[in-house]
Amino acid sequence: MKLRFEGILAAATLAVLATTSAAWAQQPQGPGEGEDPVSIYKEAGINADQEGQIRKLAREFESAQRVRSKTVYGYLREMSEIQLEPDPAEEKVLAKQKDINDITATMANERVKLMLKIRAILTPEQKQRLVKLIKEKAEAAARAREGARSMQ
Repeated sequence: MKLRFEGILAAATLAVLATTSAAWAQQPQGPGEGEDPVSIYKEAGINADQEGQIRKLAREFESAQRVRSKTVYGYLREMSEIQLEPDPAEEKVLAKQKDINDITATMANERVKLMLKIRAILTPEQKQRLVKLIKEKAEAAARAREGARSMQ
């Protein structure tokens, strides 16, 4: 049971860490493996100055998210220990779950704030192109998922 929970814990941690790139703030599926997270903005027509601003925001965001991710991991480990107690105190379990919920909500809110900060850097035309690209990528991903399901 403990091994299974630690596997879930590791998967949850990886999921949290996977959401730290700037592109996750914009792209519905995140960047492809090895893809530059700023590539979608380049496709939208950003200039070198805008790229520098976006990369700076992304670095700051990723740094803060790494700290939060470590905090979540610690909370999940603590929750694991609590759940392995024969008779865990309800207050203790609920308090730890609140800690987990609070930090993950903060992470999600910071991702949204990053998206808004990046959008503020773009011109109206670039914003329109970005939204069009995001929709196209989302539709392509949905078609790919459908195709994969139909082959099963």
